[in-house]
Amino acid sequence: MDYHDEYIDIHYELLPFSDVLRFFQKLEKKGDVKSYCDGANRAGRWIFQIFNREFIDELAQIINRAVGSRKVKGPVLEVMSGDGRLTEFLKLLVKKRCIATDSKDGRYNIAYPKWVEKLDAIEAIGKYSPSFIIMCWEPYLSMSGIEIVKLGKPIAWIGNPEMCGHTDIFEYPHIPLQSRYALSRHDYFLEREFKTDIFFFNCQPEWI
Repeated sequence: MDYHDEYIDIHYELLPFSDVLRFFQKLEKKGDVKSYCDGANRAGRWIFQIFNREFIDELAQIINRAVGSRKVKGPVLEVMSGDGRLTEFLKLLVKKRCIATDSKDGRYNIAYPKWVEKLDAIEAIGKYSPSFIIMCWEPYLSMSGIEIVKLGKPIAWIGNPEMCGHTDIFEYPHIPLQSRYALSRHDYFLEREFKTDIFFFNCQPEWI
């Protein structure tokens, strides 16, 4: 991959954190982070959370501990998944079937792969009875995350608490991962000011 090409698809393959950070530092110097994340990249991909190898590894390890310790049935389910790239990366490491669903409501011009099933979050949970749920960048002021937390299933909620979902979700018990590898479109890459994390609900501390 040519890192000098500012239009590369940073999610085409899973790259190391250091490479991804350097790429976005270059974009930030040019003032191009927003346009790049809004689809001005080789794949026309909308990007909110920016994935890297270390971030996916640490999330997959926690999911495996959560589902392995309880020996529960049901897949790992990503709701509100967008183009499903997070699920694609995780399924190579997670020891359960991984399913991506999205309501596909047209809010963003997202190129949805056919395998991302059109279901809203609550419908998807009812259909698949998942052993673990992932939400990455729940839409701002959405109350769905709170409804899902109330179901009592283990959840990984990924994003910026000030720009995703509803802040009331954090009134429920949760464990922040404090990941060193969480990157997003709203970060200040040159100053290394990162705003997102993975927050775990209905999870045991020993899994984290």
